[in-house]
Parts: sequence; structure tokens; C-alpha cells
Amino acid sequence: MMKNIEIGSIRPPSESESLLVRVTRGCHWNKCYFCGLYKSMNFSMRPIEDTIQDIKEQAALYQGRKFKSCFLQDGDALVLKTDYLLRILDALNKYFPDLEYITSYARADSITRKSPVELQELRQAGLNHLYCGMETGSDKILQLINKGFHADTVVKSGCMAKDAGMILSEFILLGIGGKEHSEENAIQTADALNMIQPDFIRVHATGIKPESKMWEFVQEGSFTLQSEEEIMIEQKLFLEKLLEMDSYYVNEHIINLLLEIRGNLRTDKLEMLSAINKFLGLPEDEKLLFIVGRRLNIFFMLDDLKKPKQYQKAQECMEKILQKNPQVDFTRLCNYVRQSQI
Repeated sequence: MMKNIEIGSIRPPSESESLLVRVTRGCHWNKCYFCGLYKSMNFSMRPIEDTIQDIKEQAALYQGRKFKSCFLQDGDALVLKTDYLLRILDALNKYFPDLEYITSYARADSITRKSPVELQELRQAGLNHLYCGMETGSDKILQLINKGFHADTVVKSGCMAKDAGMILSEFILLGIGGKEHSEENAIQTADALNMIQPDFIRVHATGIKPESKMWEFVQEGSFTLQSEEEIMIEQKLFLEKLLEMDSYYVNEHIINLLLEIRGNLRTDKLEMLSAINKFLGLPEDEKLLFIVGRRLNIFFMLDDLKKPKQYQKAQECMEKILQKNPQVDFTRLCNYVRQSQI
């Protein structure tokens, strides 16, 4: 009889098929004003014996199943001492010898606290893909959201991970600066990424949660929510400012409006911009219909507007919304839907 294997609730969308191994509980920073993922949880490091026992038990449980990737939970395994991580990596390599990738979230300041030699040791031991939530390249916005580090740390950490031979994913948030800092968010985030040149740029539209500190800023009027169209205009500027580098632009999360905007920046940038321009060029009523239909998961791609059944269903939903509240604020309504999906 196996004991309960402890699994955290959070992982990147791209790790949906991965083996999950929990090495910490929660987030050691846990002070970002936009994030509520770990607010109800005190941070703790799991005893290494428990973590290794979980690895052994999962090897027995999944006997015969070959995992391609393992994700180390929760919020940032890189905060752990290198020797501790190396013992966990050694256990994973022993019990899951077919793993191609061992991955983790990693805060920028956790990476920069490691030496280049330590990062290379971790890479050689199998930790070869880091997911970093930089969110933005703007110092002003990083301070606004209480991220706990500056843009120079973002750039330094990304370059250190790349120099160590790791695959690097950088998460960015469109709309995290509100109307007040939209242009700055687009330009300065692109500037930082152009210096880092990560393997993946993972784009999320911001959804401000009502229980967050950021929502207090909305209520007091110092932070103005952007409409879906305004976030898309920000995304267009962001894409325009990104170099045509060998980085894959990933628009994978259900929270994003146009899921078709994805591809390699070196080869697909113009096609991605064309999709944005296609949306922005729609008549205003069709644009709003697509936005509402997309947020209700009726539409997923722009071409879904051409499908009569989905178009009719979206129209019916729009009519119900307007009947219930003719003065509905679609900016707030869409923010509500987005924040409920994260």
C-alpha cells in the first residue's frame, strides 16, 4: 500500500503530460500584487527524504510508462540549495532514466543567486528547462506589481540560464501596466527579451482578480483596465518591437484572445501581425461579437466567425447580455472572465 504522493496544483500548460514532483510548497516570495495562486499557503521546503520517497513511489506506480518530462513544483525550485536539488535530480535520473527534460519555475532573483558553475551543474544533472515569470521588462511596472526585482535582474537571469545551456521560457503579461503604462509595457518588455533571446516567449493576457491588491488600484482609479482591443493593440506593438530571433512565441493559454498568434519570430512574425491586423480591422460590431464569443468559448479562432452555428450562438448570448444589462461594461466583464480562468 503506497502512501499518498504529494502533488501541487500548479504547473505550466505545456507540462500537462509531465511527471509532477513537489519539492516545495507555495511561493517563497508570494507578495506579487496580481497573483493569488499561493496566497492561502505558507511556503515550506519539503524534507528531501519525502521528495525522494515520492519519486520512488511514482516509479512503482507508473511502472512501464515513459515520461518525457518532469516538472518540479511549486513556485520556484531554484530557491533550494544546489546540493539539495542535485540529490533530487540524481533520484529522478535513477528512477526515471528515460526523462528528456526536467523543468521548474524559477524567479529571476533565484537564478542570479546561483553561480554560473552551479547552473551548469544543475543543467548537467538534468535540470534543462526553466520557466521564468518576468511578467514585464518595465521597472515602473515591476514596482507597481511588487514583483521583488528589477528589469536588470530579469535580463541577467535570462542570460545566465541561456549561458548554462538551459532551455528558457519567459512568461509575459499583456495589460499588466493598465492603460497608464501600456506602451511602456510593450516596448520595454520587448527590449528585455531582445537581449535575453529566450527559447520561448509565453504570452498571457492579464486578468485582475477582485481579491488582489491590483484590484484596489482599479477601484481607486490609479490603474485603468484595458479593453480586449486595447490589449491586442499592446500585443501588436510588443510583437513589432521583438527582433526576428529564433524564439517561439507561444499563445497557448485559454485566457488569450487570439490563439492563432503563435510561431517562430524568425519565420512567422509577419503572419502573426497579420492575424492581429485582421482582428483590429473587423467592423466594430463583429469585433465585439468575436470578443464576447471568444470569452464564452464559442469562438476560438477568428475564422470561427464564418461558422453559422457558432456565429448565431454568439449573437444569442450577446442579446441575452444586453437584455440583462444594456449598459454592460464589456471591459470589466471580459476582465472578470479572464481572471476566472487563471
